[in-house]
Amino acid sequence: MLEILLFGYLITCVSGQRGADVVLSCSLVEEGSGMGGMGGGAPFSRTPATLVLRDLAVTPDLSPDTLTPFNPPAVPDPNDIILEAKVTSPEIPEADLLLHADCNDQEVACEMSQYYPRDAQQGSTEPAYFIVSLQVEGGGLSLTLLLQTLSINKDQSDHPALMQSKLELPLSQSGTLLTEVVFLVFSRSQYRSAPLGGVALLDCGFRQQAQHTGQDVGLEWRLQHRGNGRRILEMRAGKRETEEEPVVHVEREGSSVDAARLTGQGNASLTLSRLKVPDEGTYICTVSSGLYQAQQVIQLHVIQPPQVSFSQEKLVFQDKLTQKLSCHCKNYYPLDVQIEWLSLGPTDSEPSIVSEQVSLSSHRQHSDGTLSLSSHLFLQPSAFPPGTTVTCRVTHAALDMPSSLSLTVQAPDPDSYWMVLGFLVITILFFYQVMK
Repeated sequence: MLEILLFGYLITCVSGQRGADVVLSCSLVEEGSGMGGMGGGAPFSRTPATLVLRDLAVTPDLSPDTLTPFNPPAVPDPNDIILEAKVTSPEIPEADLLLHADCNDQEVACEMSQYYPRDAQQGSTEPAYFIVSLQVEGGGLSLTLLLQTLSINKDQSDHPALMQSKLELPLSQSGTLLTEVVFLVFSRSQYRSAPLGGVALLDCGFRQQAQHTGQDVGLEWRLQHRGNGRRILEMRAGKRETEEEPVVHVEREGSSVDAARLTGQGNASLTLSRLKVPDEGTYICTVSSGLYQAQQVIQLHVIQPPQVSFSQEKLVFQDKLTQKLSCHCKNYYPLDVQIEWLSLGPTDSEPSIVSEQVSLSSHRQHSDGTLSLSSHLFLQPSAFPPGTTVTCRVTHAALDMPSSLSLTVQAPDPDSYWMVLGFLVITILFFYQVMK
């Protein structure tokens, strides 16, 4: 058995003929009795728990000889919360990412809480449901699983079934809560960046048990940004051949979901075209089918690289006066941008950062939401002799690497110098004749 304690999350990878098992350290989240500090209590309570995903359909690279199946505690403890989830149908997409998270030095966040299906009979205790959130560190795979408890085969003896003390649910003989995955919503990318005016595809999908595949599917995409929320798209589609055309409400022009792929493949991904700055924010994909409903959250970042230019094409000192060279960064997004000046003299081996005689303009925002900023460098001829290379280096989130522009200080043209001198002599003689 491969067992690694990583960032406080215990991941056990095992393999067998039917698949692999993954054991995750989780938290059972419940509503508290407090008022978030106003009444002295916490709004939520957390209890340590364990999630065992059984028989994942993965192809691990680890040798089966070094792995063993999950072994429950030798002595069942009714205080332990161990959910043993059967994962055969529906299968978890990209399950290899869960199995190899420890090998990739990634944390897997796991939270669970009790779930109450829509329109379920109040007071019903069998079966019970749990909703589990799994997120792989780094913005990769994110899963929301709905688990349904399985019936326990009662012992023929007179001994009552062992009950979990907190949840008051019957345990198996090994001390685990037996469940199976009945519905899941997933995203293979929690973060997405796309250029201004471009197209973004926000990944979202769902899976459910085969006996529920004939039910209607409801989908809603919402955008939350800076405390404001609005609906982007809503769809209701049937999976039976006799169903009418899907009902679609689009509230953001240029938004679309493929209805055939939604019902046929469980693909609920949203396409956004002609991106604008207000399209940035947190997108919530909510999928419902029958009694079940779950969601995923995807962050969309709109980016636009800056256009970098100089205020002049040549850098020539005609006299001993200070010259101003401006580096303009135009039409970029988001706000944060860094502008640096570097100088490389004729005899220098490495450029040095210029921090003196530098000033910044204020940010200017354009009608499309993009921004512009200028940096000004005041050059003195004594500090920047001919042959010195002056570089403006710009760093921004939309750039894979810094963008740089350079100019080399040039010596004054001798011909132009004598032309200017001659012009001054002629001007002086002209005024002398006039005054005479």
